[in-house]
Amino acid sequence: MKIYENIVGKTNADFVYKNLKRNILELNLLPGAEIKEQELSAIFNVSRTPIREALLLLKHDGLIKTLPQSGTFVKKIDKDKFEIGQILRICVEVKMIQLACSNFPQEYLDRLKENIEKQKFIYHTTKNAEEYHKLDVDFHRIIFTGVGFTELYKITSKEFYDYLRVRKLNSSNKIKDDYILKSHEQIYEIIKNRRPELAQEALDQHFVRLKKKLPLLIEEYPEYFK
Repeated sequence: MKIYENIVGKTNADFVYKNLKRNILELNLLPGAEIKEQELSAIFNVSRTPIREALLLLKHDGLIKTLPQSGTFVKKIDKDKFEIGQILRICVEVKMIQLACSNFPQEYLDRLKENIEKQKFIYHTTKNAEEYHKLDVDFHRIIFTGVGFTELYKITSKEFYDYLRVRKLNSSNKIKDDYILKSHEQIYEIIKNRRPELAQEALDQHFVRLKKKLPLLIEEYPEYFK
């Protein structure tokens, strides 16, 4: 597990909560992993009170569960929630791209282009899957921010945690071909050329492969799914 020092918390409990949540979503804490208060207290160098407060918040998020006389565990990935999250993601992001076609500052268009160039560099050189995944995530965040809906990005992210975990689980496969890169280039061109009518088809194609990959991921990592 990682401690993200760049995470700012208003209290110890908030700091622990945000760190644990990020570790779960980035699969540093794997689905099904046991979480022990004593170990967390030592890792974060805090008393058990903020640990317990953080765990209550994670239970509210639906990311962990406590089994009587067994312990507390990271919840396994629910494939039904993954599909709900993907549908939500497409619906919201289609609207964001359509808005971007009407009004998208040049600054953010340039940031999308720069992001794509970084993706190209990694794809053709280092093949660093983790960095490539971060660029993928940031590409979509830039679109939300560029149309003035940064908070919507945060809100919708909370509704598809299982989708995010499957996406992370699949991150090493993204770098194996240029499918994601080409899709991002297509989305960039749609925004640049102001073609909102193409947004739905582009997003459907962009996200369909992950859905098709889900059965293979379940077969490869059966212990991570409920």
